Amino acid sequence: MPAPRPHRKTPPPTPLPLGTRLGSFEVRGVLGLGQYGYGYRVWDAESETEYAVKEYLPQDLARREGATLVQPRRPDDAERYAQGLRAFVDEGKLLSRVREPGLVTVYGSWEENGSAYMAMDLVAGRNLQETMQARGRPPREPALRALLEPLLTAVQALHRAGIEHRDIGLSSIVIGPDHRPVLMDLGSPRRLAAARGDGGAAGPREGFAPPEMYAAGKELERGPWTDVYALGAVLHCLMIGKPPAPAPQRREGAAALSWPASVLRRYSLEFLAAVEWMLSPLPQDRPRDVDTVRAVLGDPARLPTHLRPGWRQRLALRLSRHRRALWLLGSVLGLALVAALLWRLRQAGLLLSLGLPPPGS
Repeated sequence: MPAPRPHRKTPPPTPLPLGTRLGSFEVRGVLGLGQYGYGYRVWDAESETEYAVKEYLPQDLARREGATLVQPRRPDDAERYAQGLRAFVDEGKLLSRVREPGLVTVYGSWEENGSAYMAMDLVAGRNLQETMQARGRPPREPALRALLEPLLTAVQALHRAGIEHRDIGLSSIVIGPDHRPVLMDLGSPRRLAAARGDGGAAGPREGFAPPEMYAAGKELERGPWTDVYALGAVLHCLMIGKPPAPAPQRREGAAALSWPASVLRRYSLEFLAAVEWMLSPLPQDRPRDVDTVRAVLGDPARLPTHLRPGWRQRLALRLSRHRRALWLLGSVLGLALVAALLWRLRQAGLLLSLGLPPPGS
């Protein structure tokens, strides 16, 4: 019996050749290949400005024919490909109406070459994952709050436009030249997969996606709170160095959220409680929107009762934060006690040598 042939991985499609015209743009370089297509660095001769253009080319559904044409990979894929393409174009048009400094600016989308394209600003800088690795240590609480504020504003702008990002993670946040965070990955593969009616090859972003991104149900409705969870996971990752356990494990109780002692000493209990609230596994247990997150960060009294730090936690934290001083104080007191005892013994020995009774006899 012949051995089964090994499964061959589908080779990635070729990018558009340099010099290709896309609308009014000329392709000058390839920024990268994602699960849903290429990103290009393009040049607009009229404005003499470089932009970024994202191409709709889902590798599981489509292939490149010749230099530019994109076609469904199989006849059975045609409808799913067309649904995703329409969602991509519609999302580009919707995003072009949202303007916020913390969001990458999208200028629109169009169909061409059997595919679709989305034009946006070319943002220079490192993403938050690269920034964290270069920094080598977790930021302090004031720095985290300063980072979070423009991200909350950016996400709120999306929500007001009727859009949920659903793909927030360290790699989707770029720190620009002005040191402000910019939320990227608009036109997310995960949103397009949902519009197509499937999970997509990309799948939820592990550790940053809440349970409702893995399954649907009465208790797992998606909404603004879905992005709130992802922002909480970003904060968790910046504080600890890794995101929370995958949401399905957390929902089953196999991986409870816990803070290492180093984190408890670095951040306030109220801030940690707010992050815990954002990371609640069930949507109904989370802040419902960005306004609620802002309110609780400004006023910890708005925290749910079960998350408010109690006096025992505060006492334990104070003891932990001052453990070195307490250890030093205890050592000094112990040495003083030993010195007093030795002095008393010495005095008692001296009196006995003179034939006098020791003190207290």
